[in-house]
Amino acid sequence: MGQSIVLYFSNTGHTQAIAERIAAATGSELVGVQAKVPYTPADLDWEDQTSRSYQEMHAGKIRPAIEPIDPKKIASATTVFLGFPLWWSAAPRTIDTLLDNVDLTGKDVHPFCTSGTTPIADAITKLRENYPDIRWHTGRRFATSLTRDEIQDWATED
Repeated sequence: MGQSIVLYFSNTGHTQAIAERIAAATGSELVGVQAKVPYTPADLDWEDQTSRSYQEMHAGKIRPAIEPIDPKKIASATTVFLGFPLWWSAAPRTIDTLLDNVDLTGKDVHPFCTSGTTPIADAITKLRENYPDIRWHTGRRFATSLTRDEIQDWATED
């Protein structure tokens, strides 16, 4: 698999917990993607159409600022595990900001998400359309009961 990195965006800790398990199981470096302006619980209220998350996901091409990530960490990786919660069946715009600012061309990118019930398929379709130069692998939605064997099986599939 070569050198690998787990890049993840997490607000409530669910995605971070899965990212930590993936990093441990694959020997990957763990790197959190942080919004410059952290999200508050009110920002994440998906039922409130005036909330920050709702506005970001529904008001066009919004790219929230993120904290810088050392480009050397990404450049040296051949495999990237990219994690995020699903927002309206899509990756949060914070992930778009990341993908707009780092070059993952030619890297094997394995997206994963956390969600109670929503499948990852629509999010992967959108990512493939918006970032066609990335070598996307099968995405996966993980539950909190994730095992090391499940991670290994997913990390090595095409």
